[in-house]
Amino acid sequence: GSTASASPAPANRSRCYKRMFSFGDSLIDTGNFIVHYANASGPVLALPYGETFFGRPNGRWSDGRLVVDFIVERLGFPYWPAYLQAAAGKSPAEEFRYGANFAVAAATALSQEFFIKKNLSVDQFPPIPPYFLDVQIGLFNIVLAALASTNQERKEVMASSLFLVGEIGANDYNHPFFQNKTVEWVRPIVPQVIRSIALSIEALIELGAKTMYVPGIFPLGCTPQFLFLFPGDDRDPATGCLRWLNDLVLLHNRMLKATLEELRRDHPGVSITYVNTYDDVLTLITKPAENGFSVETVLKACYPVLNAGPAAVPCPDPSTYVSFDGLHMTEAAYKIMARGVLDGPFAAPPIMSTCNHNC
Repeated sequence: GSTASASPAPANRSRCYKRMFSFGDSLIDTGNFIVHYANASGPVLALPYGETFFGRPNGRWSDGRLVVDFIVERLGFPYWPAYLQAAAGKSPAEEFRYGANFAVAAATALSQEFFIKKNLSVDQFPPIPPYFLDVQIGLFNIVLAALASTNQERKEVMASSLFLVGEIGANDYNHPFFQNKTVEWVRPIVPQVIRSIALSIEALIELGAKTMYVPGIFPLGCTPQFLFLFPGDDRDPATGCLRWLNDLVLLHNRMLKATLEELRRDHPGVSITYVNTYDDVLTLITKPAENGFSVETVLKACYPVLNAGPAAVPCPDPSTYVSFDGLHMTEAAYKIMARGVLDGPFAAPPIMSTCNHNC
């Protein structure tokens, strides 16, 4: 097993990928959001956020580690920096020695401008941050230029790095719902969201990326937040989840998979793997006991702060819950989700098998 120490990995660990770079939203943001929204970052800077593993809040929207933390651990890296938190004093070669995380909580695939034009507020909580996917790719370009000065060096950095593009897209749908838009309003933007993700993948391929993992969206219709917002709506009898919302997510995931197929055909030398986050999370909800969760709480939040506000009381044991705050998962759920992409079966090939292959 890997330790949580921040010391550099022993030389024999992870000869597979030299670095990992990730892009996305709060499912993988390890601290970018709180840097940008220092004065208005919501509940994430107070306990019980961060309590389980870190013992203090640290900008992660969970009680502990996120999927990316578990991946970084397995690759044998110390926890690498959230880009906006990167220390100005260090050289880029040191600071980004193991890569960087560009994900920002509440970030969208489509531009902030797109939502402004559609008359959505970008300031009401949760805000629609200016760090949409294309901007995150732009920040990565800055890091790449700092790490490598020649074309050849850049290609080498790209080829030896693992790229996690997402989870992204959920907020393109969440923000409109939080601002009272209907599913009829939201559904037509799905192809635009997918196109934005595809363009970002192509931009990374253009720069020389060779290995990328692209997660779909998890079942939003099973989140306590949405079950609370739409109490009277049609539930799936098998799961208790909102059928119409999960149908929207499935549409997104189908279109994403089809687009990744096309990208693979166009770029035969590049490995582009879809991560089936949907089924990964759905399994926790349909088989809670087998995954260590309590049947009674599988559709409830451990700390329902997003609905109850300051009145929310944290649960005594987050590890028995899938949902931490109503929209984000607990460390226990993220650990299982990470296993699904590291070892399978929710990514084919799983990350660790591509690792050994490169060793």
